[in-house]
Amino acid sequence: MNNYDTSKIRSFALVGHGGCGKTSIADAMAVLMGHASRLGKVDDQTSLFDYEAEEQKRGGSISASFLTGEFDGFKIHVADTPGEGNFLHEARGALQGVNAAVIVISAVDGVEVSTEHVSGFATNQGLPRAIFINKMDRENADYESVVGEVSSVLGAQPVLMQLPIGAEDDFKGVVDLINRRALIYKDGQPVEEDIPADMVEEVEAAIEEMMESVAMADDALVEKYLDAGELTQEEIREGLNKGILSGAVCPVLMGSATRNIGVDRILWAARALPNATQRDSVVAHKPGDPDDLVELGGDPGAGFAALCIKTIIDPYAGQLSVFKCVSGTMTGSTNLVHAETGKAERAGSIYHMIGKEHITVDQVKPGDVFALAKLKNISTGDTICEDKKRVVLPYLPPPPGMISYTIKPKTRADVDKLNGGLTRLMSEDPALRQAFDNVTKERVLSGMGATHVALSIDRLRRKFGVNVELGTPAIPYQETIQGTADVRYRHKKQSGGAGQFGEVSIRVMPAERGEGYVFVDMIKGGVIPNSLIPSVEKGVGDQLVKGVLAGFPCVDVKVELYDGKYHPVDSKDIAFQIAGRQAIKEAVMKCRPSLLEPIYKVDIVVPSDMVGDVMGDMNSRRGRVLNMESRGRNSVVKALVPLAEMLNYATDLRSMSGGKGSYSMEFKSYEQVPSHMQDKVVADVKRNREED
Repeated sequence: MNNYDTSKIRSFALVGHGGCGKTSIADAMAVLMGHASRLGKVDDQTSLFDYEAEEQKRGGSISASFLTGEFDGFKIHVADTPGEGNFLHEARGALQGVNAAVIVISAVDGVEVSTEHVSGFATNQGLPRAIFINKMDRENADYESVVGEVSSVLGAQPVLMQLPIGAEDDFKGVVDLINRRALIYKDGQPVEEDIPADMVEEVEAAIEEMMESVAMADDALVEKYLDAGELTQEEIREGLNKGILSGAVCPVLMGSATRNIGVDRILWAARALPNATQRDSVVAHKPGDPDDLVELGGDPGAGFAALCIKTIIDPYAGQLSVFKCVSGTMTGSTNLVHAETGKAERAGSIYHMIGKEHITVDQVKPGDVFALAKLKNISTGDTICEDKKRVVLPYLPPPPGMISYTIKPKTRADVDKLNGGLTRLMSEDPALRQAFDNVTKERVLSGMGATHVALSIDRLRRKFGVNVELGTPAIPYQETIQGTADVRYRHKKQSGGAGQFGEVSIRVMPAERGEGYVFVDMIKGGVIPNSLIPSVEKGVGDQLVKGVLAGFPCVDVKVELYDGKYHPVDSKDIAFQIAGRQAIKEAVMKCRPSLLEPIYKVDIVVPSDMVGDVMGDMNSRRGRVLNMESRGRNSVVKALVPLAEMLNYATDLRSMSGGKGSYSMEFKSYEQVPSHMQDKVVADVKRNREED
């Protein structure tokens, strides 16, 4: 797989809702590329791409994996991505490493909630989209309904490239509308036949519709089509390429991954996807100066630059960094540096990936997805480049965590290994975040959901030998005030030697929502020296971070320091810090303190006959149902719900819907905890901290 011209390199990510069959498609592609002699299966743990123990146990992907191979004279890179809501950050990260997205949709289930999200990721990143309708051999498969949802829900312009031959159990192939031939599959290989007689009229209508859509992507083709009423196969392919690149056309293919029917058509269609030189220029910037912009256009002769899109940690083999080459050409002898720090990196061998296996190659060019081993200073999101042509490529980091748990090492040995294990785990998965709560003295691990955190803890134990216990999810409450107060506080300490003295008068009131902590110096006449006013501000600020009511950060508070006293000998920094802390504690308790809780926007997708149950359940969780939308055979309930009420929702929804429901969450705002619940929440928080 060496020395491919950039024009012959293609890359795309398989994205879609969990369970739609993306990994099965990747396994079928591995067979078609000659990397496997038999079709790997997720269910029997023989897939080349769900190779982590946690993936095999749950029967689904939790991280992105990669496949590179050759097909019809092209080098093709494929990213297989998770579709379960807890792991969509992996899909978003993988999309930054490719030039197109193939959205996989179940012919039975239609466009589901994660499908909509990953399609949005692709659109936001300016990636062309194509559709593969999978599971055409299943009962109740309905490709026409899916095509309608592609238009109405995903906002794409679907253009059928194929029609199915047979339905459900009798599905056996497709009609290729460009070549006007029937393809009947036997052992994964297509056999060309004449179009079935009973489909000729349907096929002719579909071909005409396809040509009209493709022609609209190019003015010259529009004129040709209007004049001749027909386009050649080459003109259709030319228009298809332009239409895909501009987003005006979204080609629709179909098949069955588990029977390897139609998967080869995705690889054939990849020729119409854009290469690195056809995409819009990538706008990078010079190190240390985000305003000094540089456009990189996929030129293999320009300076080399590549973005790290994923890090894989093997306890024995070490670190493997996966990159997308954006500009230039790299060989094993290229002198590489970390773009921002300038630190040198030794490339060594260059690899293409086939699941967890690697193939060594001599060089990579724009559009290539490749891996380097044991880089010392590179993390996901970093850029490597040539020393004399340093640029920093754009990277979209994972979103902030949606749920947090306290974690404690089980044994003394685990204490010693915890920091190193967590650091390596977070190198693999940047969506995991850890923090130390200075108030509760607890270590907190945040992730995208309960499943994400739980499986990460399993990986921490299996890969790095660290055993921890998960504590109660920590809801990130905030505190605020509703009233005003005027407080004078004097700190005085005499215990032999130098004393401490500081007196402050503060006026406390609510600030505008979102302002945080506002400190106003209103001291006149030097009653407190200018050098000590920052001490008061620090003391007040530190206490607000620690909270007053229940130990949560106190926000949207305005503090005016308007008077005070000092002693020429005993007044010092620590005295006025203490005075500030004690004054704000007293003031907050006089200002009718209240708790704020995080509110999330929740989209729940369930079969339409279950909407009533879901809406009733939302009401029981203090949720506010905003609206309900029909989506093919399903309905989407949109609601605003407190995070505290959603901790076990994945399990509850699975039980309520018989496994047919799915949901996604997005942080919306903070709102006040109802007054009748506040005392209970505060008491529960204090009790839990005492027990811990």
